[in-house]
Amino acid sequence: MKAIHNTILIILFISVASIASACHEGDFDSSGKGHHKFGKNIGILQFTENSTISVSTTTSCDFYTAFLDSEYDFIQQQVAYGHGPHLDALAMINGCEERVRTEFSKTLRVNYVELFGDQRNPHTLSNGIEKLIDSNSTLKLSCRRV
Repeated sequence: MKAIHNTILIILFISVASIASACHEGDFDSSGKGHHKFGKNIGILQFTENSTISVSTTTSCDFYTAFLDSEYDFIQQQVAYGHGPHLDALAMINGCEERVRTEFSKTLRVNYVELFGDQRNPHTLSNGIEKLIDSNSTLKLSCRRV
């Protein structure tokens, strides 16, 4: 059973990894070219675009954010249920030890409204999860996101 569970988590990670690498459209021959159609030119626009790409890539287009964005509906549903493979994946991503995964899921469920609010926002969800981990003494000691 544990092997099946781990396989599901690996599949989730692989599917999100492809989304994270596609956060910026375009020419993958160059790390900065291709985000916008005008980005194929050389000059000040290319420099500005490259700076924007590297800032947005490091701040809002990481694996965790891509996972939250692409799997948001599943995460929301499983938080409401209090269990599921997406919650297990969230616990793993946040470095939670296996022994506290039930506590992690329960904490998210109890704080459902705070996490999901009125609008779909992966950044709000990410910040909410982090705050919940920090405010729960058990999770704070057992979850260490790398």
